[in-house]
Amino acid sequence: MSLTPPRFQSMNAVIEAECPVCSSQMIAPTAIPACGHKFCFTCLKGVCMNGMGCPMCRGPIDPSIFSLPSQVLDLKMDVPLSPVVVQDKCKFLLKSPFKKHEKRSISDKPIEKRDTSPSETPAPSALNLDASLLDDNLPEEKMYWLYRGKNQGWWRFDPRHERDIDKAYNNDEDHCEVTICGRTYVIDFNGQCQYPKGVPTQRREVKRVSSADFDTMGVKGLAGVFVPTS
Repeated sequence: MSLTPPRFQSMNAVIEAECPVCSSQMIAPTAIPACGHKFCFTCLKGVCMNGMGCPMCRGPIDPSIFSLPSQVLDLKMDVPLSPVVVQDKCKFLLKSPFKKHEKRSISDKPIEKRDTSPSETPAPSALNLDASLLDDNLPEEKMYWLYRGKNQGWWRFDPRHERDIDKAYNNDEDHCEVTICGRTYVIDFNGQCQYPKGVPTQRREVKRVSSADFDTMGVKGLAGVFVPTS
């Protein structure tokens, strides 16, 4: 199979969009100054907090990049899929059941689907697909999970952690555990708080809000990354 220029571009888009640590589309992409390799902010911070170097080249990580980070992000972004999964889904979604210039009435028999040529499949970054477009079991209303910062108002959880938290909440569990930056945290639904596992005295308030309430909360950022709103 030959690799045409569009195919090369598609492959490069997949590689550049995926975090080598979590194998998902990067959230708050953060580059290591010394080598330029990029990762999700929380993934890279977890690596650094565990005393390790760059996951790609083992080069040094300057911890100052985690001090007051700021990025332009969509505060209401959905959970991104792995770029490889998105590309496979794109190929499926772009298959057309109709031939060109052909209309189908209710009484017509199904028409064989036409496969889209790989070279015609847009890169995942061009389609900007996320998990919400491909999940048939989404709740009617999107809910968000926020945690209170030490001195800086409300912050949104990483959408992937938020998904796991809300799943446990909807399953009527009393609590759940999530790993954030390499450390396990307990989300206590009854107490409406989070704390490092084994250290319940270090509590922070958490809140589950609707999209409308989210807009009134003055949310500061996403997963520890400040997001300027103006």
